[in-house]
Amino acid sequence: MVSLVSLSCLVCGVALAVLSLHRPEQAVSLERWSGICLVAGLGLLGFALRGGR
Repeated sequence: MVSLVSLSCLVCGVALAVLSLHRPEQAVSLERWSGICLVAGLGLLGFALRGGR
């Protein structure tokens, strides 16, 4: 379950990064949320991998 949430956070982070390229007026906000989603996704993925052992 945690791995699914982490992968969705990673996908959401990448989607927000791509969206920031198409909306330059909102790029700062979108890039900030993209970074937050990517960090959260990587953290959750590490937690899921560690918990799976």
